[in-house]
Parts: sequence; structure tokens; C-alpha cells
Amino acid sequence: MMSSPFGIYIHVPYCRVACPYCDFVKKPVEGDAPAAFAEAVSAEIRAFEGADDVGSVFFGGGTPSMLGKDALRSIFESIHARFTLRDPEISLEANPDDVREDLLWCWRDLGVNRLSLGVQSFDDDVLAYLGRCHDAGCARKACAMVAHRFENWGMDLIFGARPVEAWGPTLSECRAFDPPHVSTYGLTFEEKTPFWKRRDEAIDSDRSLDFYREAMETLADYDHYEVSNFAKSGFQSMHNQIYWRNGEYAGFGPGAYSFLGGVRSRNSTRINRYLTQPGEKVESLPLEEREIQVETLLQYFRTRCGLPREDYVVRFGHPVEEDFGPTLAGLVQRGLLEDDGEAIRPTRRGYELNNEIGLALVS
Repeated sequence: MMSSPFGIYIHVPYCRVACPYCDFVKKPVEGDAPAAFAEAVSAEIRAFEGADDVGSVFFGGGTPSMLGKDALRSIFESIHARFTLRDPEISLEANPDDVREDLLWCWRDLGVNRLSLGVQSFDDDVLAYLGRCHDAGCARKACAMVAHRFENWGMDLIFGARPVEAWGPTLSECRAFDPPHVSTYGLTFEEKTPFWKRRDEAIDSDRSLDFYREAMETLADYDHYEVSNFAKSGFQSMHNQIYWRNGEYAGFGPGAYSFLGGVRSRNSTRINRYLTQPGEKVESLPLEEREIQVETLLQYFRTRCGLPREDYVVRFGHPVEEDFGPTLAGLVQRGLLEDDGEAIRPTRRGYELNNEIGLALVS
């Protein structure tokens, strides 16, 4: 691997408030993210041992929009000093309550060319239920400001939060802003989060599927290019497609994962430890070829284009049927996959029941 530009992911773990449904590595703080964080990330980037060519950079979190201007500038300086960026897509996740004109200009000046806005809902009751800092009015204002300054931007939305009936109106407001990209996610009640104790409030699978179908109908003129993602032509996320092709990426920041040279590794999830020992790995696992093959199919089958047969041959040296023939035939028979001879891709049913494809591949 590493024959083409890889991706960089930078995890910013700081938040103003820890959302009760989130199980990512995070820490609530007041004001901007601590300066020590930028220093640690910059040190980890400078010490990176590996290839130079980078095609995408993604600032995720947590809340990357909490990075102060100087902190963000220093991280960008470290990236440019260590890597060669090849016409990169540079994405930054932002919360609506952080969006200000001066920050929008700062992000653009530093090279951010794609903004992902964590709207989640345009309903105040839903936002309160989710523990978000912003209200619907703030979300609307932020969307208008971002749309004016960025050609390439999107919004994240969550369905299944109460009151669940707000999902339809939220989708309608989303369409009114006409974002180039929309991500829709069902609310999950993860262990080790405050919401785990409230898991009896989760909607059932049939209701969840109804909301998912409502999103597909409302966004029918978008390219539904991945199970949870919709985009106008030319605005598909380049960085996330690295994950969905099981490509290579380097992760920086506490808890960040990397997949390089067939090895999956993870940074320390203890934020204070990371600040003093940036880049320290708590996990480093060389994957067997069979594991990589399974994960490759799992990721490709999350996408509308599915798995081009030639991609598998180029990567593994033989046709996919040699490894998964009976399993793929069974999934086609069940109506979850379709095969046109050139590629194997999920059907609409395969999108709706994508977990069933995964279970068949790993069993």
C-alpha cells in the first residue's frame, strides 16, 4: 500500500459540554482547546515515520472548532513541514455555536476547504434531549454563514432522538439550506455513556428504518454514495472514501487510529498522558491478510459503487470469488447484493440492512 496519497486524521478531544450519547475520546473544557494540545499534536506530526504524500486532512472530534487560531496555525505549519499535500481536501468539523465570521476567514486562509457542521437537528427539544450547546436558531444562523463562505460544506443530522416526530421537519429545513453534503445517523445508546442508562428510550428497528427511508426520499436527488452519506455531484468526501476503500491513513491526537502497512494502531486514549507522550501507542496490531480482505469488503459494501472486481484483484492478486464466493452468492440470493460482472454492490435492501452483509462476511 502507500502507492497513492494517504489520509491524515487529527482528533481534537475537547468539547464545551460532553454530549451524553458520544463515546469518542473527549474532555469538556472552557474556552479554546489548551495550547499544550497543539504542541503535542505538532510534535507527533513532526516525528511521524512514513511516506510523505497526503491527499486529505480531516480534523474531527470532539470539537475541532474549539482550536484557537494560533493553535490551528501551528498544527498546519507542522503538517506542511512534514508532508507533501497533493491537491488536498482539508475538512474541519465545527459546532454551530463556534461559527463566527473571523473564524470562517481564518479556516479558509489556513487551507480548510470543506466544513462539516454538527447541526444534528433544527428542533430545540431534540437538541436539548441530545445535550447540545446550540439551539435551532443558532444552527440556522451558522448554516447561512457557512454556506456563504464555503462552497464545499455539509451538515450532520441525527434521527431517533425525542421528540422523534421532529425528523421530518428537520429534513425539510436541511433541504432549504441546500447543503452539498448531508450525513444522517441513527441515535445510538452506547455503553460507558450517560445514554446507556436510558437505552429503553431507543426507537425500535422498524421505526429507525422508516426514518432512514424518509431521509432517502427527501434527499433522493443527491448521490447516496455511502450508507449514511448523501452528496451532490463532486462533493463526496474524499477523506472518508479512504476509510470506505480500507485505504491507509495516519491518525494524530488522543485515541486516534492509524492503518499503515497492514498494521492498525491506536494512540493513548488518556488525554493528559497524550500531552506528555504524544504518539504513544496503546495498540499496534499487524493484521492477517484474511482480516484485511474481510474489512475491505465490509467497507466497500457500505458504498453505492460497491466493490469493483478489478480493485480486489489489484490489491490481493486473485478474484474475490476465490476468498468469498459462496458468501457473496448467498448475499446476492438474499437480495442484499447485486452483481453485474464488473462490480458487486449493495442493493437498496443491502443499504437498509447493511449490518446483515457484515455479519455474513465475518461469520
